Amino acid sequence: MSFVLAVYLAVVRPDPTPAPSALEVGEELLSRKQYARAETELRRAIEAHPSSPRAHGNLALALLSQHKVAEAVTEGRLAAAFGPTSAEARFIYGMALAADGKPIDAAREYERAVELAPGTFVPLSALAGVYAAAEDPRTAQTYARLAALRPEDPSIPGDLADYLWRIQKVEEGNEAMERALAAFPSDRDLRLRWGRALAQQERFAEAAEALESARRLGADDAGTLALLADVDERAGRVEEARATLAAAVERYPQDAALAHALGRLWLAEGKVEEALPDLERAALARPKAADYQLDYGRALEASGRTADAEAAYRKAIALSPNLPGAHFALGRLLQREGRKEEADKELATQPALYERGRQLVAAADIQDAATSRAWAELREGKAADALRRFRALPESPESLRGQAEALQRLGRHADAVRALERAHELAPEDARIALLLATERSRPDAPTP
Repeated sequence: MSFVLAVYLAVVRPDPTPAPSALEVGEELLSRKQYARAETELRRAIEAHPSSPRAHGNLALALLSQHKVAEAVTEGRLAAAFGPTSAEARFIYGMALAADGKPIDAAREYERAVELAPGTFVPLSALAGVYAAAEDPRTAQTYARLAALRPEDPSIPGDLADYLWRIQKVEEGNEAMERALAAFPSDRDLRLRWGRALAQQERFAEAAEALESARRLGADDAGTLALLADVDERAGRVEEARATLAAAVERYPQDAALAHALGRLWLAEGKVEEALPDLERAALARPKAADYQLDYGRALEASGRTADAEAAYRKAIALSPNLPGAHFALGRLLQREGRKEEADKELATQPALYERGRQLVAAADIQDAATSRAWAELREGKAADALRRFRALPESPESLRGQAEALQRLGRHADAVRALERAHELAPEDARIALLLATERSRPDAPTP
């Protein structure tokens, strides 16, 4: 080939771009959330460069995204070992440790990441999170550092208030939230958090005001509307509660909890014709919810449909044999129909069930050491360990409440709702559990009933 031809070909047809490395391909797949394929490429990258902290760190991220936590911890440890002065490697190792339920170890790695990259928001935010989970006394000052980095971010003082409420520093939490609202008066999320906290403090009128403000700012999801109606009712503002529920049912016609709540309100006022359609809709939508069948039965009985009411009561009992109200309602109905023997059997069951409930409380007292240990683990940030311990206890409203708290801290809001629903089935007259359930349903990612 002549020199002129070679030059021409080099200009007109240059050498192709070199193929990307396995590391580059893996990182591209990781950015596209193709985690399994990213894992394959990143393992190839490690074969080529076994001491690459970048490859081990990215592989840890791919594994975490596939819930392969133990393997992610191993890769994160290698990333930190090969890159001891890399803030990113330390941060990734901390993420893996946090996912493995080791917040104290995670905090150590986040601290190193913060030291290596001072003034960087992400590792400092993660550090605040694990400090809060472990109820570390450095939590508040870490949130203050975060706020200094991002003074325009309303979620930071909101997270601080949540932390203070959780460790029972209620007044300090309230003050933190009041300062946050003064700085960010139009922030919807802060209004929601404030409303939930006030509800848990049983300051129902103020909770309703905060939630109504959030509603005006656009928080009109089913869970928030249900909680608003709940606190309105508890504050004695029944008309406001009913108006909120009526609007919510119209907007979310498939939401059984809203229909049930509205029907129950109508029934409490003796307006059976208004109550029956909503209670029927709720009972049909959730055929395995004993309390829904019970209230439907009450509406049917009040409307004179005694045979249908009896069937609904019996269904409620079949679903939840330990539900005292269902036995009482059925016994009274049978009594009014002159079926004395059957009535006496059902009415005798109710006090026996209340006695069983007393025994459950006594059993919970006997298990006090295990219960205390579970709550202590929760305070130490060991939510997964606490969850296992609560689940090992005899089923009771209290152990289920503990499960819900642990699940909430693990970000499993749907499971937390289910635990509280079960607690509500066991203790349908427990106002505290009913309020916890309404509050949890108002959080993001909670299931639609």
